[in-house]
Amino acid sequence: MKLLNAQQIREADQYTIENEPIASIALMERAANKCLEWIIEHYSKNTPFLVFCGTGNNGGDGLALHRLLLQAGYTVQSFILPFSKSCTPDFLANLKRVEKYVTLEKEEQWLDIEFVDQTVIVDALLGSGTQRPTAGLLKKLIQFLNQSGRTILSIDLPSGLFPEYNSNNPRDGIIQARHTLSFQQPKLAFLLPDYGSYAGIFHSLDIGLDTGFIENCPTAIYYTTLEDARALLLPLDKFSHKGTYGHLFLMAGKEGSMGAALLAGQAALHSGLGKLTLVSPKCGLDLLQSHLMEAMVLPQGTTALSGSLDTPFPTLAIGPGIGTHPATADFLKSVLQKADQALVLDADALNLLSRDQDLIKEVPQHSILSPHPKEFERLVGPWKNENEKIEKLCNFAQQHQIYCILKGAHSIIATPEGEIHFNSSGNPGMATAGSGDVLTGILGSFLAQGYSPKASAILGVFLHGLAGDQAVETFHPKAVSAGIIAASLSATLEIVSENKTD
Repeated sequence: MKLLNAQQIREADQYTIENEPIASIALMERAANKCLEWIIEHYSKNTPFLVFCGTGNNGGDGLALHRLLLQAGYTVQSFILPFSKSCTPDFLANLKRVEKYVTLEKEEQWLDIEFVDQTVIVDALLGSGTQRPTAGLLKKLIQFLNQSGRTILSIDLPSGLFPEYNSNNPRDGIIQARHTLSFQQPKLAFLLPDYGSYAGIFHSLDIGLDTGFIENCPTAIYYTTLEDARALLLPLDKFSHKGTYGHLFLMAGKEGSMGAALLAGQAALHSGLGKLTLVSPKCGLDLLQSHLMEAMVLPQGTTALSGSLDTPFPTLAIGPGIGTHPATADFLKSVLQKADQALVLDADALNLLSRDQDLIKEVPQHSILSPHPKEFERLVGPWKNENEKIEKLCNFAQQHQIYCILKGAHSIIATPEGEIHFNSSGNPGMATAGSGDVLTGILGSFLAQGYSPKASAILGVFLHGLAGDQAVETFHPKAVSAGIIAASLSATLEIVSENKTD
């Protein structure tokens, strides 16, 4: 899915109005109906709604929703805050269709607002045209609503939140939504950790904007959905054999950290890999062969990876649990100097790269690096805000011609071509030790199976997150472990593959 900026979304609105064709007031009605459908699915008719509207088109959406909620049998009351002297035509048209509302002109009026049990607040004060921080009565109303303790449902985006970057936006002037019903697609701000929490759980509602216009709209920002993952996953071949699905050399583990090798190995084998060779120190030989019977083990070093690997290796992933001993650093350097194709680097391999920046020059082009934020900071230095962080990520990927996955909620994949892909799957239960090792195994598996580095990164990150989502179907998020995530890959592949076979 393409992510468009606020200006592009406005252009998509206008193009749809002119070429569907559809009147702007009718497009607003369509959007309000989509919001109604979502509300009917999630709230009973006993839920009272209070709708707070501005005087722009977002307020018009709120007034249209007010009317539709009444028609559907809900109890609704609307309040209008005239913080601007101008009103949009579609707002005025919907205002004429609402029989009863309250105009909020003074702060004292707020004392008369009645919040009964289960009240849901609909925030329709400001839309995606927000360009400056809220102030005055509008800001005070936002603070009042946030302090009400009630569920807030924002239309399109929380009022006061800028649709893209918010580094200079005071937090005390932004609605804290429980849910955000975003028209057509999420906004970039929802996906970034500094202000994304203001959107709560966001839901993308297809309001029928022209798909041809969106497809032709230039952007370097994408959002990976289940449909995107399904398009990337290759079908199984009836006449395939283990050699068809690749051979991965997974270099992982040291004394005291062999669990990382096990987790990465399990994930690789459970995501379609044909053959796996674990390159690990001798101290882990018995553990690996007794717990990962499907894998071959190639001992390398005694308590940590060391020396030089003389065996030719096919696809390579390196990093989980290897430590940062000088002998392991020398081993990594020797491997990188021999590698002539894309590989996966994670965890301690990245820490070793950050200690010796010259090593980065040895990384083959189109390799996949998957740092968490602290590992990435060691590689590129600190950043002041989310905008600068993403710039550093894009520059790093383009400078070294690699795919860099910045792990976290909505993990970001930067490509050598300058694209960035946000991930849609995953949940906070995945914030657990070993989760990154599972991702390394998945990435290495897809790379070994013949997927392109780009497809391996996008699909691997999505499947990893979806496995976490499957895990919380059975386990409480706080009880999810990395092993459970790896064990959930079978159900995950079932969802994505839709039983694809040739």
